[in-house]
Amino acid sequence: MQEVTITFHTDSSKSVTLICEVAGSIFAKTKGLMYRSSLPDEHGMFFPFLFSSYQVFWMKNVKIPLDIIFVNNDLRVRKICEAFADSNILHKEYWAYGLCKYVVECNRGFCKKHKISVGSKVSIEKS
Repeated sequence: MQEVTITFHTDSSKSVTLICEVAGSIFAKTKGLMYRSSLPDEHGMFFPFLFSSYQVFWMKNVKIPLDIIFVNNDLRVRKICEAFADSNILHKEYWAYGLCKYVVECNRGFCKKHKISVGSKVSIEKS
């Protein structure tokens, strides 16, 4: 399993990191965090894409509430969505309403806790 370290640089000149599993293949991107019952604190999943495009995510079979962080080509947070765990009734779609090259998923509330917001700078370091 390939991992990367994602660092978010906040407006308060602080930074916070996540250790992320890389969803590198089409299958891994499609499966994402489906069927997992937990996600350790300070961990997440990183979805890199070849080109900036309109990325749409949903929570089908995802049992963990998540922050879905959309990152543009300039390595800035474009949008943060607070997603509820899948209810199997309605599959809401989450997207950034603009071009994104990367998406990061982590436990819901991570962004609020660490004051990550739209425009925050992002660094990606391969492990």
